[in-house]
Amino acid sequence: MLTSYYAGVERYYKADRACAVAAAAAHDLNDELTIIFSSVCDSLSSLEPGHPARQLLLEARSAAQRCAWKASGLLNFSARAGVQPVRTSLESLL
Repeated sequence: MLTSYYAGVERYYKADRACAVAAAAAHDLNDELTIIFSSVCDSLSSLEPGHPARQLLLEARSAAQRCAWKASGLLNFSARAGVQPVRTSLESLL
């Protein structure tokens, strides 16, 4: 019976680690996207309206915005309460 208790504790720690990894990845991704997004916006503002590279930069900006949305989802996932430990007695597990 104790093995099922330890299995539950192990699942909790694995879920906690997954949330921490998701949060770290989302923060790193967000940092990189900020650089990409600002560089693309600066480039777009310096180009004339009919420049051939303008469409590529607009697509890059759109892709960066989609990635930022996904990073936001990861941060929301990691911030959720998720799996929470529950106080229980040893007798109830046996």
